[in-house]
Amino acid sequence: MNFTFKQLEAFLFSARLQSFSAAAVKLHTTQSAISKRLAELEESLGGPLLHRSSHGLELAQAGRELLPLAEEALRLWQRIEHDISLDKTLRGNFRVGVTELIAMTWLTRLIQLLQKLHPQVTIEPVVDAGLTLFERLDANKLDLTIMPGTFWGQAFESVKVGQVDQAWIASPRLRIPQRALKPHEFADYPVIEQPAGASKNRFYEAWRAEHGFRFGKVMLTNSTTVLRELTISGFGISQQALDYVRPDIRSGLLRIVRSDPMPPPLVYSAVHRRDNASPALARIVELAVQTCDFKLRASQHDVAPAGPARGAGTRQRALRPGAKKPVKAARR
Repeated sequence: MNFTFKQLEAFLFSARLQSFSAAAVKLHTTQSAISKRLAELEESLGGPLLHRSSHGLELAQAGRELLPLAEEALRLWQRIEHDISLDKTLRGNFRVGVTELIAMTWLTRLIQLLQKLHPQVTIEPVVDAGLTLFERLDANKLDLTIMPGTFWGQAFESVKVGQVDQAWIASPRLRIPQRALKPHEFADYPVIEQPAGASKNRFYEAWRAEHGFRFGKVMLTNSTTVLRELTISGFGISQQALDYVRPDIRSGLLRIVRSDPMPPPLVYSAVHRRDNASPALARIVELAVQTCDFKLRASQHDVAPAGPARGAGTRQRALRPGAKKPVKAARR
């Protein structure tokens, strides 16, 4: 038996991503090179490791046995590379999913700080609904997600990044009483909500049910930007991050609608697969904790970038606060 780490790596990422071409992109090589390495590994081990199917690549029996060992080998290799090497430079390209509120507040600051401190680490930000981001993380199409929620299963590492106070918000023109509304009274007013794909809804689902919140007429939007605009225009009550809408409250465009009880703070976590840990990924999480600040707006970042923002412009779809055009498929 004689095989190389590159062959093992080709198997590991082909199995994770269920595609030779996706593994080739991840490993910065060609699809033919990935196929060749896998064939050599299968010949060395004496049997097939992966099968092609209509859903992509699937593990053969020997592949299922090899996968956890390959993951352990990768983690050990990364430790050797970082701990033993004289070169302690962090490097790599990471696909990081964030929700729209993060994209409109502190994401740019995180990218700038990361490039200043670790210029050989790049991130490709993807903005989408929280539950959609988690599905992509689970399918190995993202390396890290930052979204509302605290626990996503034993297979995932979850680190609290920060939290933001949430409040019911409305336009003064709705003439909602100044007293605290009881949960059942929300059914008397129009409400603007985000669809089921928003991880914020999952976070508050049990709390709302426990206290008996009931809604009558509900308008749905998949965009935080549009949610704010519709609320300012008087279309209904919405639940929003207090830090983000505080300037609108100070200017009189919006007001807090008190409730009994008020919503608890919304916790944001950085989540990644336990089998995809690395020193660079841990550093990104550490810097996310440092930079998390939902009071920031896109024009308020004060960290000078070290150079052009590599990989930071192709998929980021957030608009500036107050923009009229909705943000496609970008929710909290």
